[in-house]
Amino acid sequence: MSLIDEVNQKRKEIRTDGYAISISEWVSLYDNKEIDIHPEFQRFYRWSDTQKTNLIESILLGIPIPPIFVSQRKDGVWDVVDGLQRLSTIYQFMGILKDENSINITPLRLEGTKYLPSLEGKEWNDPDDADNSFNQELRLLIKRAKIYVSIILKESDETAKYDLFQRLNTGGSTLSPQEVRNCMLVMINKDFYDWIKLLASYDKFQECISLSDRPLSESYDLELVLRFFDIYIN
Repeated sequence: MSLIDEVNQKRKEIRTDGYAISISEWVSLYDNKEIDIHPEFQRFYRWSDTQKTNLIESILLGIPIPPIFVSQRKDGVWDVVDGLQRLSTIYQFMGILKDENSINITPLRLEGTKYLPSLEGKEWNDPDDADNSFNQELRLLIKRAKIYVSIILKESDETAKYDLFQRLNTGGSTLSPQEVRNCMLVMINKDFYDWIKLLASYDKFQECISLSDRPLSESYDLELVLRFFDIYIN
């Protein structure tokens, strides 16, 4: 098969769409459970409050935000393939972000920046301090800002979203290889991921591997569980 034939064949396997939608619409998708940002992923992403503030500042200043990549499931719900931290930051700032147990995460309090030093200490809505909250004009500015979405349609090959996730989250990424695998496991089979996590948390296993904080934070204990099974099976 020639190169052009290979290209044409693979292009047929991936169906995509895309358009810009407002942040208000992104919020509506989240509220109506029409988008799955996989809250389990939060532990794998380590944006600081400074990075989160910089995103909000960019939206306020009209600086274009990179597109969000999603995959459309058979039930129509969008799985976030790339853009979790951007969406999570927006949802956290607006006070609607929930963790994997459906508990609201503490709303984001912004830091002052070089261009907008008055952002220092500001929140979306602080009921105890109106002066520390965004006013109606600033809220509407955020809500009306648009972020482009690129959609892998449900008609695409089943492996397309996993290939895209791996491409977008490796190479220059802050995620360790196992953290990328963990995210993909959650998307493919969350029950299996939960089982691996349970095995890794076994006291005797943790005592045996005796890892320091950094490799634990990068899920190296889960990688060792998978390595054990690989050695055992083979």
